[in-house]
Amino acid sequence: FNAEMELEQKDQIIIYSSSRTHANAQAAEFDATWKICETLDYSHPGSLEFFLTERYCLYSSHKQKLYRSRIFHQPWPLKRASLSSFNSTMIESHKLPTPKGDPLLHYAEEISVDIWPLEEV
Repeated sequence: FNAEMELEQKDQIIIYSSSRTHANAQAAEFDATWKICETLDYSHPGSLEFFLTERYCLYSSHKQKLYRSRIFHQPWPLKRASLSSFNSTMIESHKLPTPKGDPLLHYAEEISVDIWPLEEV
């Protein structure tokens, strides 16, 4: 989907917003502010953090075909994050129920990633 997005960082505070602008698509917005907290140990296989963050393939589809690109990067240097404000209609715009409970947040500085060419799967 096309969207207008903004990202701002003020010291340890991140302010992010996104508003869908895609023609003929259900309107959706996302606004959140969070604070970067303490550094976490590197995630290890079997942990929730590893499952959520350590991905080594990217996928795409085009004209009824599926493509995969292998990637390589060092483990993400994760930090805990605490949510200050949050408003989203992204999930509901797809007719899915609003998740229960508090969102789970992590933060990481950028890292270098090597990406191989797409291959048809």
